[in-house]
Amino acid sequence: MGLIEKGIKRLVFSAIRLFVHVRVVSTIPRASVRNILVVRQHNQLGDMLCAVPLLRALRCTYPDAHIALLARPHNSEILRGSPFLDEIIVYDKKQFLRSPFQVWRFGRALKMRNFDLAITPATVSMSVTSDVLTFLSRARRRIGPAYLNGKRNITGYLYSVRVNLDWTRDPTRHQTLRNLDIASILVPEEVSLELEIGLGREEIERGRELVNGKRGDRDIVIGFHPGAAKIPNRWDALRFAEIANRCAEIYGAFIIVTAGPDDEEALREMTLNMPNQCLILHGEAIRHVASVIAQCDVYVSNDTGMMHVSAGVGTPTLSLFGPTDPLQWAPNGSRHRFILGHGNSMENIPVDHVWRLLTYMLRETQRERTAAIDASMNR
Repeated sequence: MGLIEKGIKRLVFSAIRLFVHVRVVSTIPRASVRNILVVRQHNQLGDMLCAVPLLRALRCTYPDAHIALLARPHNSEILRGSPFLDEIIVYDKKQFLRSPFQVWRFGRALKMRNFDLAITPATVSMSVTSDVLTFLSRARRRIGPAYLNGKRNITGYLYSVRVNLDWTRDPTRHQTLRNLDIASILVPEEVSLELEIGLGREEIERGRELVNGKRGDRDIVIGFHPGAAKIPNRWDALRFAEIANRCAEIYGAFIIVTAGPDDEEALREMTLNMPNQCLILHGEAIRHVASVIAQCDVYVSNDTGMMHVSAGVGTPTLSLFGPTDPLQWAPNGSRHRFILGHGNSMENIPVDHVWRLLTYMLRETQRERTAAIDASMNR
């Protein structure tokens, strides 16, 4: 967004403030909340999945409430089966930009839902669009950011509960906790910070059938995601190929490679250097990809949304980090591991370091599997 556009927005919403008066509240009685809207309409997959613990906390705190998530089309499917949601409302910003009347109609439809509570998390940046949509819902109580790390929210006045979010003294605070911080006034139940997508039985079975039909007699399945939207977040695809080849040659593993629409170059470079047969999923529907990743013993990914998807289906995930802080973004849970490149550079992650940690994770996975088989036989 350019400086001119920012300046125009600031002037417009400063003027609107003269006509909008929102009563600020300091408490929200738990018994008054039966219908909840969470506005998380950013396009980033990782940002969406890091909000899962917030959704879990709302479900635990208000077990009988109807909980709806407002999401953009790009991310609306990933949580379609979430056990913490009753509904997903899709907001297509591109469509609404073509017609302001559509925005008015959408806001009117939200208002008719009679939400008791609307929450707008903000961890990386604040969103005027999210603030306006929350306001248009006319929920009886609306929680959102007033400041983010010292920066004032120009549309923070649209909320009845205005939260000062400041992690400058705690810069490594995990993104899942930052999502939860917006709801501190609700005194939510303490919950696990692990991610959970909520694949259905049929989805899991389709993923299992696909992998079983390709893997032959190979017991171990390892997945790789060599791409990332941000180029500095990509580990060398040739190194991915080297690790995959080792897995196939030493462990006899079946290899799965996933790639998004923007990952063609990394996918091509990796697979051209892999003589072993593998399953490639390129640009497939996200929940289908998730169902396949769920069949992997370990999944190795760059710092990108797919590492969160892998963690969200319970697959042990090894994530590779460079410029981004893994203490903020790496998946929570004892089964997951991360490697940070020296000097915050992906180029400085040695192949042997990845191999050693991957080997350790495979041993742990095999140990868990053996323990589970023994337990079932002793029942």
